[in-house]
Amino acid sequence: MPLAIEQLRNLIPLSKLNQEALNQLAQQGELLDLASGSTIFEAGSDDDYIYYLLAGRVSMTDREGKAALLSADTDPARFAFGRLKPRPSNARVDSSRAKLFRLNGRELSTLIAWHEQVSEQEDSGLSFAEISSSLLVSELELADGEPSYNNWMMALLRCRAFYRVPPENVQLLAEKMEPVSYKAGDIVVRQNEPGYYYYVIRNGRCRVQHNGVDVGTLGPLDAFGEEALLSGNPRNATVEMLSDGLLMRLSREHFHELLIHPLVKRVSLDKALSLAMRGAILIDVRSRLEFQQQRLLRSINIPLFVLRAKLRKLTPRKTYIIYCDTGTRSAAATFLLNQAGYDAYLLDDPQAAFKVMVAKG
Repeated sequence: MPLAIEQLRNLIPLSKLNQEALNQLAQQGELLDLASGSTIFEAGSDDDYIYYLLAGRVSMTDREGKAALLSADTDPARFAFGRLKPRPSNARVDSSRAKLFRLNGRELSTLIAWHEQVSEQEDSGLSFAEISSSLLVSELELADGEPSYNNWMMALLRCRAFYRVPPENVQLLAEKMEPVSYKAGDIVVRQNEPGYYYYVIRNGRCRVQHNGVDVGTLGPLDAFGEEALLSGNPRNATVEMLSDGLLMRLSREHFHELLIHPLVKRVSLDKALSLAMRGAILIDVRSRLEFQQQRLLRSINIPLFVLRAKLRKLTPRKTYIIYCDTGTRSAAATFLLNQAGYDAYLLDDPQAAFKVMVAKG
């Protein structure tokens, strides 16, 4: 259940965020309604969550038995608790009921860093050209109701592909993304042609066709075009504008520089073996015939061309290690999985893996 925006404005440091950032947090966080005695976290726990107390009381007791009480009607409740990791105390509800807002602390830090970077540019007093001639388009070019630069950049965090862009790269992203206007009926990318750009829809709607058959529609903040840039293969679909619109595009070079490096996490063979021992799943994204000829121990086969359709069948809380024979298809697959919110790693040296952990028979 999302939290009302006005409730977030009283919390620190959330109070300094703009409307778009608060909307983002309201959707990302979780509102908890807990009964008396409920455990919020245990001493020694080490997850990414932080908590805001909205109603009721919480008691925190450390390993030596020292207790502290946090009440929602006091000023300290405006600040998050549970930040220290590993946590030095237990936290339990000390009133008949308590309402808490739980957030991923890393996500919040990223959001705040993005916001500060974007706000610094917007409030700097620099001219349009000085800030970014490519991303900041003039008011005359924007449709009515088009969000401001600040809000639109913050809205990019809804796109998984941009979420893990380091905050220090926000300025580069702003400089490198190029706005392109299209009319209804225009073809943005055509199936079987080379791919040169990655696209994010800022305004308007598109339809996606494969072999002349409609397979989906895309709207604001939807992104497309990554597979051809990652694999080097031709476009696997045609994207046509259903309405007039404004798309932001990123060149192949800058796509790899700003998105692939942050999103495609690499893992060594030793680390992959360690993760596999703890339950990580190896995914071979080559064709079925290649997989049958030679595969790694305990791996499953999901060919790259069907991976997008199979994403929902994967377990969100699992870790995935992706491989092929050269690293090209597996890089594309790792990007897609991370873009969709999965914890996925690219096996850094698949040829070495085939020498020591190949399956027999």
